[in-house]
Amino acid sequence: MALDLKVSFDARRLMRDLSALSEKEIPKAAASALNRLATGARLQVTDRMREIFEDPTPFTLRGFFTRPARSNNLEAWVATRDYAPKGTPAIKYLGPQIRGGQRDMKRFERALRPVSGGQYVVPGADAPLDQYGNISRGVLIQILSRLGLMADPSANMGDRTARRLARQGKVAKGRKSEYFVGRERGNGRPTGVYRLLAPGKVAQILKFVPRAPSYRAVLPVETIVEQTIARRQDRIVQEEIIKAFRRRGLR
Repeated sequence: MALDLKVSFDARRLMRDLSALSEKEIPKAAASALNRLATGARLQVTDRMREIFEDPTPFTLRGFFTRPARSNNLEAWVATRDYAPKGTPAIKYLGPQIRGGQRDMKRFERALRPVSGGQYVVPGADAPLDQYGNISRGVLIQILSRLGLMADPSANMGDRTARRLARQGKVAKGRKSEYFVGRERGNGRPTGVYRLLAPGKVAQILKFVPRAPSYRAVLPVETIVEQTIARRQDRIVQEEIIKAFRRRGLR
């Protein structure tokens, strides 16, 4: 669910503050002030993410954007991106950080349902993590491919690849892949995805958990936006009035 926060002024107060300008100058000055406030608020949200998250990815830091105001539409917004051409939109995993609670299933978790039993996924004890503490998309795609779970069947590992892995000693006991799903003894519940490193030696790459990870709200976006606007509004409006006066002198 997207989050849109409107950046606006008290209309009467704005018109009073801009009353020194002409009727033609006011819309342009108001739109510029709104856009500067919206941009400033968005940057404050980004700065807060850098403070509370450990090494947030550039994709996460770009999770918010500004919808600009125009002289004929005096509304500016700080909004979350609710679409990502590859992977999961930032709002899907930032939502619990903003509001608290459990997160939605990620795309690769849904792809793993046939082998995970519909469980959620967290990095395993031996997962290779990138500089941001995440498992790389390349490794996840490799796992899905090796387990035959790619949406495009042609992208799954074929027999030729399986034979090559076998020659490299990456399979054992007839397995088609160095990745396999581990299960609990007795009830057979899937516990995660493991990688065979050598005969008798395995690494836990993904761990399956029955409940969605739950988060405490640590990114109060609405409060950050409101406080930033309240703190900067008077100064920004005055600067726009001065800019309008200076433009008059250039005519």
